Formats: sequence, C-alpha cells, structure tokens
Amino acid sequence: MTKKTQTIEKNIPSGWVETVLGEVVETNISSIGKDFEFDKILYLDTGSITENRVEQLQIFSISEAPSRAKRLVKENDIVYSTVRPNQRHFGFIQNPQENLVVSTGFTVISAIPEKTNSKFLYYFFTQDKITSNLQQIAEHSTSTYPSIKPEHIENLEILLPSLPEQQSIASVLSAFDDKIDLLREENKTLEEIGQVIFKEWFGKYSVDDELPEGWRVGKLCEICNLKSGFAFVGDDFVEKSNTMVLKIKDLKGNWIVDLSDISFAKDEVKNLERVQYFKLKVGDIVLAMSGNTTGKIGVIPNLEEELFLNQRVGKFFINDEKYKTFIYFFLMSGNYEEKILAMGYGSAQPNINPTQIENINIIYPDNKTLENFINTTIPIFTKILDNLYQIQSLARSRDELLPKLMGGEVRVTDF
Repeated sequence: MTKKTQTIEKNIPSGWVETVLGEVVETNISSIGKDFEFDKILYLDTGSITENRVEQLQIFSISEAPSRAKRLVKENDIVYSTVRPNQRHFGFIQNPQENLVVSTGFTVISAIPEKTNSKFLYYFFTQDKITSNLQQIAEHSTSTYPSIKPEHIENLEILLPSLPEQQSIASVLSAFDDKIDLLREENKTLEEIGQVIFKEWFGKYSVDDELPEGWRVGKLCEICNLKSGFAFVGDDFVEKSNTMVLKIKDLKGNWIVDLSDISFAKDEVKNLERVQYFKLKVGDIVLAMSGNTTGKIGVIPNLEEELFLNQRVGKFFINDEKYKTFIYFFLMSGNYEEKILAMGYGSAQPNINPTQIENINIIYPDNKTLENFINTTIPIFTKILDNLYQIQSLARSRDELLPKLMGGEVRVTDF
C-alpha cells in the first residue's frame, strides 16, 4: 500500500518569499581583539535594555570591564538577549559610540543589506509570536536558565517582501515609535520641571531643620494609605473582555504603566461589590509590592476600558484629590523607587509592608503654600497624563498593525 503524504500549503503573499533568518543575517560578527583601540568602554548589559529602551550604559576601563563585555556592534545591528526571551531584552543600535561594547549574553544580529532591511528585521523580532517561539525553545534548553543560541535565531522562518516594501513597512511602524519617543521625551522634560519646582519650594529643608512658620514634619499616611489589590484567581481571567486587570508585570519603572500586554477578567467579576473598591482611575498612583519589580511606581493614564487592581500591586488611596500632584512630585523628586526597594524584605523575593510606606516622613507646608504649589503643577501633571494616554494608544495601534504588516495581510502600496 502506498502511503500518501499530505502537503500543507502556506498562504504566502504575492511577491514575498519564505526563508530562514540564517540566509539573510549574520550573527556575532565582531568581538574585542588585541587591536581594540580604546582604554575605556561604554558597556550595555542584557538587563539594561528592554524593547529598545536603554536604562543605562556603564563605563569601564578595559582592565576592569566584566568578562562578558566582548561583543562589538555597528549601526543598525540588533541585540537580542539569549536568556529568557519573554523578558524582551532586545534593541536596535543607532548612532553607537565607537567604544560601545555589549554583553556576550546578547546575540548580535546583522542584516545582510542586499537581502533584508535591518529595521524591518527588528520589527520581526518584536512580534509576540516570535518571543513565544524563542521562549519555548529556551525552556527546553539544558542551561541553568532558559536560554537560546544563535542557531535558534538563524533557524527562524521569515516571510520577506521586496526590499522596497520592507523599507515601507519599517517606515510605517517607525512613525508610531518616533511619535512615542517624542511624547516620552516631552514627559521627561515635564517631570524634570516638576521636580525642579518641588525641590525649589520644599527641597531646601530636611525633617531635622527649623521649618518656616506653619510648616511641620508628618507622615505620608496623614494624606494617603497604601492598599493592595483584589485577589483575582486564575478562573477569573479570560482571553479578552472589557475588564482589564493591572498586574505587577505592567509596572515597568520610571513611572510607566504598560497596558500593551494587559490581562482581562470576566465581565461578571466587575459586578461584585467588593471588586469595585479596586477600580482604578486616571491619575491614580500605584506601586509594585513584591517580586522583581518591587518598588516600581506608576501612574494610570486615561483609560478606555475599566481597569482593576490585582493583588501584589498597591494603590495610594488619597484622602483629598488636591494632594495628588503633591504626592506625585514628592515621590518622584525623592527617587523613592530605589528607596522603597531597599525597604523590601524576604529571602526569596523582596516584599513591601504598606506600613513602611505610610510611615515615610514628609514635610507639610502651610495650606497657602501647598495650594500655590498644586495650582502651579496641576497643568504639568495633566499634560503628563495626556501624553501617557497618547503613548498607550499609539503603542496599541502599532501592536495591532504589526502582525498584519509582517504577514502581508495589510500591504503597503507606496513603495
């Protein structure tokens, strides 16, 4: 009997070709050698970049640099962390300093220019399905941590349109990211202005100083309390609904609440009276209270759907809304993300006791000074929230468009 084989036809867009990345890229081309001409390096570690956002570059002399500081990068290279791909430690290199060196924990991916556009390739890696694919591979590795090798990246299948269409797709997606970057930069400037105002008005004094008449030292709990969220359970969550749930993973640090990968609860959950207490609104200040993100603070942007607070994330319940901007700039100006993390306890992972936060000392000015400060900073705070909402909306639109462009479901015709 002849055994028949079944051929599964793939829906490849007209003019596109299917290949593997190893045919159109090179990996880990260059490392530091004896001819490296710099005595000091700028070093990028895997934990210092997430989704193309660099937190910091470290400076080392060659003799004191970490042993992993070996990989060299060039313009338009992609760096992709080989450990735990689901943490999304990857980025696109633009305008690198000549002495920039990255960790051997990255695979450095260089597009072959005559075959593929490097920015198109970067957006290929940002897709959730690629992250999930590489994470599955990593979890089956024999390493101490879930990890991948360069060949796993090179063996990924990719659909490639013509180079001009690749460029057009990359340009469309870059337009979203460029606008997001501008809004983030504007918020950074606004936050710095707010901090300068706060420090000018209140930073001249410490809790041990003699204070102006009518001023006093008190506790943060006099104007707000920190309460943990509702204990949603696994059965409460569904794939999609109009009820969003803010989890600890959504706090990214630097006051960013990321709703791009939000979790959803069953619609009937929100009808429970006890859940309503944990409903979030625009401008609410939230805090990660345990785990790897302990101490990270975020502020809620304007929302289109209902958003509720999950356990392990705390919300500052403020007695009077007029104090919100005061608390916001107090926590920001004092770099309290790091200070709160230092308060964490627990051997396995740090945890925050709400009482610790509520007992933070704070200098309270007289009512007139407080009112003047609030009136001065409300427009700044409002603009920051508006920008955060625009950032979330743009990111969501980009993420919805991304797989459609990369799969040829939506075609870019102006190339």
